[in-house]
Amino acid sequence: MSPAVPTAIDKPPIKRAPAKGRRVTKLAYAFVAGVALAGAGCHESDIDPMMRQEKWKAYWSTSLFADGRAMRLPPEHTVPREHVLDAATSPPVTAALLERGRNRFDIHCAVCHGYAGDGDSVVASKMSLRAPPTFHSEKLRTYTAAQLFEVETQGYGYMPTYAAEVSVADRWAIAHYVKALQLAQHATIEDVPAAERGSLDKPAAKPEGEHEHSEKKE
Repeated sequence: MSPAVPTAIDKPPIKRAPAKGRRVTKLAYAFVAGVALAGAGCHESDIDPMMRQEKWKAYWSTSLFADGRAMRLPPEHTVPREHVLDAATSPPVTAALLERGRNRFDIHCAVCHGYAGDGDSVVASKMSLRAPPTFHSEKLRTYTAAQLFEVETQGYGYMPTYAAEVSVADRWAIAHYVKALQLAQHATIEDVPAAERGSLDKPAAKPEGEHEHSEKKE
């Protein structure tokens, strides 16, 4: 007895994806095929030409220079941009340097440390955690100009670095001016040159025009 042949009624219905889903699938296939075709004719140098540029890397050799080395020494007397000048590069102390230091100190430092360097300022009186110390303490009087320069450069405690606001030359000028302030507050007659000691007893010179104004008033 031969098996029964299934009719169209006996076959299970075929489930078809929605029309929208079929369109998305076709688009996905088309995108993948497009990427594959594009990759077949594309090289990495087409994407990033700098990957194939002519260059020499560290420790490579080259016939361009007589010594055969690709790595070159920097030009004489140059320093890296990030290099911080060390304490041995202090400029000579002159009257002009101290005057510059006073000017920069009054602008950047006196607001906290006071014009006399004694820590007496309006800003310092508002600092509840820790007020700036006086430069005339026994401890800070032992600091060298190089140490003061380092504090300006790196910051210390609650004081931030001033490397961005104050140039290297001006930081040295401020450091030497602080040393002059310390000396002025603790100087003795022996610190004054013998040729200048006689001028200490003379009255201070009056500003120009003050004498004439007083005579006219009388």
